[in-house]
Amino acid sequence: MCGYCYEGIMLHVVETGHRGTKGYRFSYLQESDDIKTEIQQLEDPNNPEPLIDLAFCRLYNHYFVYGFDVELFNILQDKFGHAAVKGYLTRRQSSSSAFKAELSNINLLRDEACWNQFIADKESIHKNAMDLLNLYYDWWLLGIGKEKSDPEERLEEFGILDHIDDTTLAEWNKFDALYPAISFALSYLINYHGDSEIIQRIALTNMEDAPDMWGKDLWLQRRAMIACVKRNGAAFIVNNLSQIRYELIYYVLLKIDAKPAELNKLKEAILSEDEHSMCGGMMQSKHIIELMDKLAA
Repeated sequence: MCGYCYEGIMLHVVETGHRGTKGYRFSYLQESDDIKTEIQQLEDPNNPEPLIDLAFCRLYNHYFVYGFDVELFNILQDKFGHAAVKGYLTRRQSSSSAFKAELSNINLLRDEACWNQFIADKESIHKNAMDLLNLYYDWWLLGIGKEKSDPEERLEEFGILDHIDDTTLAEWNKFDALYPAISFALSYLINYHGDSEIIQRIALTNMEDAPDMWGKDLWLQRRAMIACVKRNGAAFIVNNLSQIRYELIYYVLLKIDAKPAELNKLKEAILSEDEHSMCGGMMQSKHIIELMDKLAA
C-alpha cells in the first residue's frame, strides 16, 4: 500500500467516522479533533508500527494552538510508556535537524515556565522553521539533491519497477528522522506566521516521487492546504485549481464549512476545467461534485 492509498482510507474515516483495524490508527491520530481522547483510546500504540512520533506532532501543535497543557503530555506518556517517550526524546537529541534541543527537552512539555521561555524567542524559532521547511520543500518535494535508486538495478534484483522504491532507504531514514521537526516547524508557522509563502508552496506542490507509506508527507500538505483555505477562503482553491489534487479539495470540503456562494464558484470552476492532473491521486471531479451537492442539500 502507498501513501495515496492510505490517504483514501483517511478520507473515508473523516467522512464516515468509521473505525477499522489497527492500520487505521494513523488516520485517527492525524485527524481527530479530540487528541486527548484519541490517544487514550489507542490499543498497543507501540506495536506493530510506532505512533509516538505522530502523537508528539499533535501534542506540539496543540501547545501552539491552545497553550501549555501538561495534561496532554501526561496522557501521552501514560499511554505510550516512559521507555517509548525516553526513546523518542533520545532520537530527537541525536538528530541533526533544527529544533533538536527543543524536541529532546522533556521540561518543555511539563514545565510551563520553560515552554513560555521557549515560545518567547520568536525570531529564532521563525528563522529555524523557515530554514527547515525550505529544506523540506527543495529536498523532499522537489527532489533537489535527493538520492534515487537505479531503476535497472531494481528491475534486475526484484523483477518489478515499484515507484515507491525510487527513493533509497537512506533517504527514507533521513525523512523519518527529520519528520517530527518538520511537522513542528509547520505547526509554528501556521499558528504564528500564517501568511508565510512556504505554507502555500507546500500546499500546492505535489511530490514527484511516491509519498511515505503512511502518508505523513501528505498529512503535511493537507495541514498546509487547510491553513491556506482558512486564511484565504475557497478562492484559494479556485485560483490554484490546476495544481491541487482532487483528494485535497475533497478533504477541505469535509473539514471546513464553506459558504454556499463559495461552493457554487468552486463547482463552476471544476465543471469548466478542460483537464486536471491526477498528480498521484485517484479521485475524479465527479466525486467532488457529488460531495458538494450533498453538502448543499
